[in-house]
Amino acid sequence: MSTLSVYSFRGVRVFYGDAVKGADVFVTGFRGFGAVGYITTLHLVEKLGCERAGFIAPKYMPEEVTVDSRKGIVSAFTLYGCRAGDRRVAVLVNHDVPVVHDRARFAEAIVRWLREAASIPEAVLVGGFDSRFRSGEESLRWVATSAYPRRLEEPVMEQGLYVIGPLALLLFYAEVYGYPAVALLPYAEASRPDPRAAAVAVRKIGELYGVGVSVEDLLEEAKKIEEMISMMEKQQREAMTGGAPERVYM
Repeated sequence: MSTLSVYSFRGVRVFYGDAVKGADVFVTGFRGFGAVGYITTLHLVEKLGCERAGFIAPKYMPEEVTVDSRKGIVSAFTLYGCRAGDRRVAVLVNHDVPVVHDRARFAEAIVRWLREAASIPEAVLVGGFDSRFRSGEESLRWVATSAYPRRLEEPVMEQGLYVIGPLALLLFYAEVYGYPAVALLPYAEASRPDPRAAAVAVRKIGELYGVGVSVEDLLEEAKKIEEMISMMEKQQREAMTGGAPERVYM
């Protein structure tokens, strides 16, 4: 990783390299419904062979680091620069969530950095949408800032429903600063990680920005999770009806 530039705003510092400056689009998400945003960003970084390109250090920085597949240091909030053909993608992987009283300035700093320093023209924010609100055959809902130039074929999020958490703050500050951003909200299972919903987000990003990324691994993982849940539900039914022999667990 090359020498990093530093952008500061209200105690939040963004350390970033040339690999993310001037990218075509910025993508991020958090561990919300189904961990869709988190799974999506991890998948993009893995499949696009992205280069570690910086970190975000909020005022109250989590005291944790780990290593990635290349044995490089990874913080709670790590930036990556990616290439997909002639397209460049900047990805922020959030392994953690900023503490509550740090979240607003964290989100505002990111939006200001995107506009003022990174010169990235658009952002995609990925989250999960409670599958109980599905009204048809659509795979996702979406909501965008006034400055976002595209219209998606899927239905917009209905009035009276809410995006919550850090993703909502990013969307809010993007609107305040007139920055083009869209939140992709695939229908997801709230009670467990949902790789199938993440696959929907990855496909949509590819459709919007010409970033072709395979989702076969995500679909296979989703199949394994669904099979495991089905087996557990079957065992529970058998236990309740006396259809299975008594088991003893140590």
